Amino acid sequence: MAKAHAIFAVLLFLPALAFAGDGSVRTVASIYDNAPRLKDIRARIVADEPVTITELQILADVGDGLAAYKLAERLLAMNRPDLNGKAAHYLAIAVNDGRTYAVPPLFAILSDRTSDISPVRLAHIENALNRQAATGDPASVLALARLYLQGHPFGARPEKAKALLRAAVDQQFVDEALALQMAMLIASGAPLSAEDEAAVRAYLRVAQESPDIGTRTAAENLLRAFAEPEALSGEDEHG
Repeated sequence: MAKAHAIFAVLLFLPALAFAGDGSVRTVASIYDNAPRLKDIRARIVADEPVTITELQILADVGDGLAAYKLAERLLAMNRPDLNGKAAHYLAIAVNDGRTYAVPPLFAILSDRTSDISPVRLAHIENALNRQAATGDPASVLALARLYLQGHPFGARPEKAKALLRAAVDQQFVDEALALQMAMLIASGAPLSAEDEAAVRAYLRVAQESPDIGTRTAAENLLRAFAEPEALSGEDEHG
């Protein structure tokens, strides 16, 4: 019960935290070497020169993550919900290309239950997120775990969500704010195994080092609720 109260208290006062989404970008493939049109389109994108939607799609459809992200931005700027599925498809191409700054807008579309996304596209999107999560990218791990826990659009998979979060514990590039979110996600998926609780503590220790007093205080409060079993037994003996 104490754990539930601690989690609820943190949820009340914790500010909204953004995804990191700053993962490394893969080197551009050599498909452009013998494709002058593709090379020209990409050069104009990089130079921030005018590029049509058709040109972006040509490049995105051969797997260029930058073009895919730019195309998704254009589609989303149209404010047409019927294009959400297409935008999500191209954001997934960007994610698959290592551009994890595409994760937050992709997560937003997937969390919107009005988004109409075909099963084929959903499979492609899930694979892209899983691929990046397997590399330890914290934004992809967090997004996929949240989607599995909320049960939409990939179905409820709480155990897989917790497994993803446990596997990312040792990643050195998980920052304090993300660590707190990850700890809270695991903690919210009761019942918790001993491995789950160990992962919660590991993330909270990272979050405890945050320069932000809100993050640090929340982590310290939760750590008291998830104290090591040995520490709890010691308190009982001296209580």
